[in-house]
Amino acid sequence: MKDPLDGKLHKAHAFIMTLSYSRYRFVRFVFRQDINTWIDCHIRAFQFFGGVPSTVMIDNLKAGVISADFYDPTLNRAYGELEKHYGFVVDPTKVRTPQHKGKVERSVTIMRQQILAGRDFKDIEDANRRALHWCRFEISQRITRTTGKTPWDLFSSKEQGCLNPLPAEEFNTPTWQSGKVHRDHHIVFEGSFYSVPSRYVEETVWVRATQRMVEIFLSEQRIKTHIRASSKGQWITDQQDYPKSARMFLEKDATHCLAEAGTIGVSTHSFISQVLIRPTITSQRKAQSVLRLAESYGSHRLEAACQRALRFDNMAYKSLKLILIHNLDRKEEEQPRAVRDLEGSS
Repeated sequence: MKDPLDGKLHKAHAFIMTLSYSRYRFVRFVFRQDINTWIDCHIRAFQFFGGVPSTVMIDNLKAGVISADFYDPTLNRAYGELEKHYGFVVDPTKVRTPQHKGKVERSVTIMRQQILAGRDFKDIEDANRRALHWCRFEISQRITRTTGKTPWDLFSSKEQGCLNPLPAEEFNTPTWQSGKVHRDHHIVFEGSFYSVPSRYVEETVWVRATQRMVEIFLSEQRIKTHIRASSKGQWITDQQDYPKSARMFLEKDATHCLAEAGTIGVSTHSFISQVLIRPTITSQRKAQSVLRLAESYGSHRLEAACQRALRFDNMAYKSLKLILIHNLDRKEEEQPRAVRDLEGSS
């Protein structure tokens, strides 16, 4: 069928839901069989029927069932949320056993003969308009051989009243994805990075995302929640997820380092400014290490050492530390002022 968005032909699939008692049907053509399409078709079918059946028997496509097992099937997590939201129970059929859902399998043949055979459609939307009309006003008005009545008569007189009501709130389809917490305390989801507390580093977790939120789960327990990134490549980080040592490092950013350097002296501030010209983690680490030298040697000596390092245009941390170790900063102070001024002018 033709996609009205790009004007090209694509392989189409038919979603069919049939109510077992009345044989009242819902049909919709789609291009994909992913979880979002699977959920959207269920919601449209429930709205078409005006209610929700207590049990939905499905085949074992991956959008609905991750691991097919006749006794202990594993449902897709997003589909499981739809099940809870609408209050129905999913009952997957046995693998490769179409007779377990014979009523809907029969609907496939009837749909092909009465909707598709001998007809051309402008596009998939045109086909879906035809399918809805067929479901409401054509096949529903024909007497079924096994019941002796029309699907609409049985649905409107008995079955409709047995359906559960539609929920008041709209279902917000989530996206689920597994991921590993890396050593940088972040998981990656759709190209963006979300922080997780230290104790979960190296763990495999589940990420649940809606349009607004990203939730992270471990063994069904929610361990972190973030506002969803607005574009790829963003880092959404809660600094409280880091250990105390890392938080202290992050809190002492470029602004903090420059402010602290200014309290020590003009030369120290100038030295730190040059260190932080390139805004990198390495530069931040170096600036913090330079300022920590004041704890061992005192602010006065650090200021003198920075002054000497600047005179020789040497911004290496090791060189600055050697100045302090070998007391070269004190030799700087012992030189007559006139000599220092002369060296500076030359």
